[in-house]
Amino acid sequence: MGTWAHLRRRSRIFWRIGCAGLGLLAGIWLGERLFPRGQSPQAQDERPAIARLADPPGRAETVLLMGLDSDNLQQGRRGEVQLLWLARVHPEGGLELLQLPSELAVQLPGQRRLQPLAALHRLGGVALTAEVVGQLVGGEGNPQPPDRYLLLPRAALRQAVAAIGGLPFGLDSPLRYQDKAGKLKINLQAGQQWLGGSELEQLLRFKGPDPGDAGRRQRQQQLLLPLVDRLSDASVAPGLAGLLSKLQKQLDTNLSQGEMLSLLAAGLRDPDRIVISRLPLTPPPGQPRLEQNSAEALLEHWRQAQRPDPAQGTVHVEASLGPANQAASDAAIQRLELAGLAPLLSPTPLELPLPRTLIRHGSDLKQALAVRKALGLGELQRGPRAPGASVQVLLGQDWRAKP
Repeated sequence: MGTWAHLRRRSRIFWRIGCAGLGLLAGIWLGERLFPRGQSPQAQDERPAIARLADPPGRAETVLLMGLDSDNLQQGRRGEVQLLWLARVHPEGGLELLQLPSELAVQLPGQRRLQPLAALHRLGGVALTAEVVGQLVGGEGNPQPPDRYLLLPRAALRQAVAAIGGLPFGLDSPLRYQDKAGKLKINLQAGQQWLGGSELEQLLRFKGPDPGDAGRRQRQQQLLLPLVDRLSDASVAPGLAGLLSKLQKQLDTNLSQGEMLSLLAAGLRDPDRIVISRLPLTPPPGQPRLEQNSAEALLEHWRQAQRPDPAQGTVHVEASLGPANQAASDAAIQRLELAGLAPLLSPTPLELPLPRTLIRHGSDLKQALAVRKALGLGELQRGPRAPGASVQVLLGQDWRAKP
């Protein structure tokens, strides 16, 4: 009896040891699958919050982004579009943005009268807008229509901005305008402020008697960095899936909620890989057409669909049109060359003069500081730059006045 009990006790011991060993092996196998060698759970968590929203797309995707000048889709079934962007998202991370001037006049088949891009949605909806944009960027006989589209009415914009807690923005001068017949009132004070949904709508709709659409485009560009920073914030990014779910019925798009999250995760994961450019227009008088000479190099770069690489960039200098500004940009180029910075003059001039010189940069602050030292002035500003630029100098009126 004692021998039998002893054997049972020993067998239970061996059984427990065997189970423990199997459990250990299973744990190691599962750990290898979840966290490959050289990668710890902490490394997974170190990814930006925006990058953890969803898996990236399988290939580069181009999206036509349109801001509808109506409160909702029903009111704007054939309304005009006042905001037009092409966005290309790279799966490895990277975002190319091309700003399309809404007043750019194009020739439609069978029509003598030129039509601005803003009117295309009223004339033929999203289909006509996407077709014309594809022909515009692709060139003769080689259209490049966008893969996807998203049409955003004003009410959805207000709701989205309110949901993310608003955006920080600074105005050099107040913006005021009132149209009682159109029920539009704009009253924004100068200075640094926090814009809610209604205030942001006012900023985007303000046109102004002098800057016109150029001023509107300039403010859209200035909004880009605050928007990227806000969406990427660790307190905001986790709620974007719920926000998109609420907005889905207010949007006109061929993107699913999952696809939108995927594009956001890939496009905004690395702000250093966001580049922005704008189609240039012919100067007045007459309807604004595409300025072919300046646009060709820009569009050729767009067609190559290369992932932005900030490490390969150079210093770009941009100034307003005019003989005085040409002399100012030449002087800036010469000053930067003497400092050994190998600058390039941007083929696309500033649409509006800036009160002060801006030096836009990414994570390479050292090069931006070298540019400011060479010029003797300039406000450092982190943010998206032109394609191929590691640092972008936007010459202001303070440089023109510098002896």
